[in-house]
Amino acid sequence: MPRDGSSCIRAVVRVRPLLPSEISRGEEACCEVKDATNLLIRSAEAGKWRQYTFDACLPSDRTQKQVFQESGVINLLDAAIDGYAGTVLAYGQTGSGKTHTILGQAIDGSARREDAGRLDEGLVMRSAKRLFRKISNHSRGENPGDGGDDPTSFSISASFTEIYNAPGAVNECISDLLAPTSGNLQVRHSQKHGFFISDLQEIQCHSAADVRAVLEAGVQNRRVGSTQLNRDSSRSHALFTLRIDSRTPSVSSSNDSPAMDGSPPSATAVNAPTRRYGKLTFVDLAGSERLKESLAEGHRAKEAQAINKSLFTLGNVISHLSQGKNQQHVPYRDSKLTQLLQESFGGGALCLMVTCLNPGASFWEESSNSLNYAQKAMSIRNRPVVRLDEQQQIVQNLKLENANLKRELEAYRARFGRVAGSVDDAPDTPGTMRGLAAATSGSMQANPQSAPTSEDPTLFDRRQEQQQLQQQQQQQQ
Repeated sequence: MPRDGSSCIRAVVRVRPLLPSEISRGEEACCEVKDATNLLIRSAEAGKWRQYTFDACLPSDRTQKQVFQESGVINLLDAAIDGYAGTVLAYGQTGSGKTHTILGQAIDGSARREDAGRLDEGLVMRSAKRLFRKISNHSRGENPGDGGDDPTSFSISASFTEIYNAPGAVNECISDLLAPTSGNLQVRHSQKHGFFISDLQEIQCHSAADVRAVLEAGVQNRRVGSTQLNRDSSRSHALFTLRIDSRTPSVSSSNDSPAMDGSPPSATAVNAPTRRYGKLTFVDLAGSERLKESLAEGHRAKEAQAINKSLFTLGNVISHLSQGKNQQHVPYRDSKLTQLLQESFGGGALCLMVTCLNPGASFWEESSNSLNYAQKAMSIRNRPVVRLDEQQQIVQNLKLENANLKRELEAYRARFGRVAGSVDDAPDTPGTMRGLAAATSGSMQANPQSAPTSEDPTLFDRRQEQQQLQQQQQQQQ
């Protein structure tokens, strides 16, 4: 999914329509999608329009299906199937449509809302359905290049967690939404996996229906609250992760070319099975809010302050990374959220940032701040890599190092080949490079055993180079 073949973060903006309550009180829209990649926002104070450019701009009339097709999630999902790590992150102020974009219409599992939920599914369920269709084709060998003889097997698991501020807690708390009684989970760090949540439960999923069941169970345990800006405001950051482990059976290969001595081709070689560990994480961030607008009080006000602090830390990380200074300190450890998103911002994962906007003119300042952060995120460069088995990763690193050494060797030979070519123009005297080459040739004819064979055509060049260096050192002395 990298934009223009690079590894920059992809930024998409989605503008929600004005709500009936907003229209009834005379709210006017300050955001206008100009075309597929450009958006205009009007300042309520100066009345001037400012233009922003992103990878995609989705107007208010876009359906959930169109958002899934146009945002770039499909490419991110296909990369996760191939073994990459990907993140889809919804960012914006409270009430801008982040949860609706990621999770879709509220899921309660009842038959009364089943049809409506299917028509209004978010990115999670639409990705899950495409995922199982895709791996079903892989398993049957129907994809181009598979050959159909050695189908790839997949194992899909899901986890659902949230980061919130508990009453009386100083720091952020982490809860497993699939096992809410497990208490406050801890963020650990390892050289191999980076930051991760310890003791997080993962549920094996064999179909999209299993993913829906996991999603429904987690949504029921998520913390929500009512404020003046949003009746069902998310009071936590939610992270839903699909892990896609794949195993391609060993491939038999043979050397069809005969050996140099004329013997038959070599025996069949069997490669080890290829194991890939892709994952796709959907992040539904809690929305930023102002207390004078949300009218939150008591614990709700403390929640809002903790959410704003967490989002401020994320914005600080984005600002540091967007400056492109490799040596500066990036404050990942200032928040558990930024620790878990380190791989997505400046790490080895692909990232899609969906910025959701409230088009109301009363909230133009919050919308402008969200767009500024999204624009900064576009300049962050990640280093996406395929997540392989540890032993296979070592083999791949060795192959890469071998390729680099071959390129260096070719450059070395090309350099000294040009030096050797200039010997023909020098006079044939003992004190010159041409005389040295002639003397070397004569010594090799006197001692045939030291002459290079057809199996080592570079031996003569290496000896000639050594003698040239010795001759130069003697002349300097």
